[in-house]
Amino acid sequence: MAAQAGYGLAPVRTHPPSESTRIPVRNQPETAAVFILHPAASEALGDLLGRIGRVAHRHPRAADRLLESLAVNAFTAGDTAVGVDALYARFGLLEPRGRALELLPALEQAGALAAAGHFPVQAARVCEALGRIAYQQGEYQLASEQWSRALDLAEVSGHLQAGVAARIGLGQIHYAQADWARGLRQMRDAGEQLKLGGGDDSYLAAKLALNIGVGSFETGDLPAAERHFSHGLAAARRGGHRVFEAEAHWHLARAALARQRMDWAVADCRLALDIAARHGYPWLEAAASRTWTEIALARGDNAAAVRSTRHGLALAQRIQARAQARQAHLQLAELLQAEGDAPGALDHLWQHLALQSEIERLSLPARTTLAAPPAEEAGTPVTPEELLLHLCGQRQRLSTATPPEALAELKAASARILGLASVIRWPLGQGGLSNAEQPRYVDLLTRHGAPLALPDAALHPCHAELSGLQGAAEARIEVPLYDGAQLAGALWLVDARTTRAWTRQELLIASQLALLFEVVIRG
Repeated sequence: MAAQAGYGLAPVRTHPPSESTRIPVRNQPETAAVFILHPAASEALGDLLGRIGRVAHRHPRAADRLLESLAVNAFTAGDTAVGVDALYARFGLLEPRGRALELLPALEQAGALAAAGHFPVQAARVCEALGRIAYQQGEYQLASEQWSRALDLAEVSGHLQAGVAARIGLGQIHYAQADWARGLRQMRDAGEQLKLGGGDDSYLAAKLALNIGVGSFETGDLPAAERHFSHGLAAARRGGHRVFEAEAHWHLARAALARQRMDWAVADCRLALDIAARHGYPWLEAAASRTWTEIALARGDNAAAVRSTRHGLALAQRIQARAQARQAHLQLAELLQAEGDAPGALDHLWQHLALQSEIERLSLPARTTLAAPPAEEAGTPVTPEELLLHLCGQRQRLSTATPPEALAELKAASARILGLASVIRWPLGQGGLSNAEQPRYVDLLTRHGAPLALPDAALHPCHAELSGLQGAAEARIEVPLYDGAQLAGALWLVDARTTRAWTRQELLIASQLALLFEVVIRG
């Protein structure tokens, strides 16, 4: 199947409310900027990226050359923050066009430079981009690690965009594992965060609406799915994000098929395929080709179904999208089996199984970072959760011990549970943290009020203020400590290394440990 053969272009249609929950939208001017970084490394860079973004709509190759030159010149001049932001903007231009892998070495190098230069926002953007590359390749464990790291850095630096994007990514990991309900909860959490930020980020609004629509669709709520797909289409057109406009039409085609409205399905799928083919979005074109296969089958046109599936497979293979290629191989196996081509069907089935096995291998969780639990006398291992539960049971005894004894026991137990090098309590006041010496850090603790995971010590937003303190050079979890409603200090749970990927489980354990420290401090 040629890139545009057989699709044609149907006009966008609207329906009365009684027939559809879709929201009519109208095309927006082609001058919306593609690259909107809040904040960019500088106001001047933000303005320049906006202008390049407007160029990108009609001349993506020219925009690519401008962004490449901007990034190279900034890195050469030692301006890491500007270089990373320009590279991230270039990633945003190339990723939907199937060229993200070209930037992998540059992104990895940029991440190291951002860490060395103490730029947490830029490091979060690099991690978010690396997560998207890993996700496209079906490396879900690596994607999850990168997005978790991006989320930690975003929360530490208070960066809304990176945090919302990372949450969307983590929700997509659940979707990839068919855990639709959990993924949908993650997407809704991202939506709440986006609302807190205010403003109108059309890119994130479109991406989030489409992903919530997918979760609604897969959990059987078709009206909600169509509503969110339409919201995504409106946000995509408002911001000029053509790839999301095409994706919205693809999802609306899937919803129309579920309603057995072939006319709607054909119109939306044609629009998705046309936009994807004209603007060079191979992932989206491959995805919509699978739906066009379903449409062809519903029409009884098996030959068109085979052509469409082969085209989608070629696109998926070109951009190394393992999950898409796996789906296409399975679809082809079924189609060729129906045509009586048993050898061809078997060949595609084996390739489907090989890719499925590879994706599963790549998705295996990394070895836990928690300390290896000791064995009890009976040989039963003691898990970190069991150790924490046992420690919580000692709360009454600890509250009656002398403060130095209780704190020493708590520190030793915390280090054992989380596999730490040290545990440090910084009181607020004499001998600890102060508004005079660490004003930004005290403000950060007060504003955030929750555990902060530092996967890389160099990327702490208050790095300069904390550099002279014990444990400041190592990865750690920092938890605010309270005396009633007042900030009383911070608990540092310090690893032996400068980097460590903290898990959500470890953050929960850190929160519980901090509560025990507060009990002891209050006496």
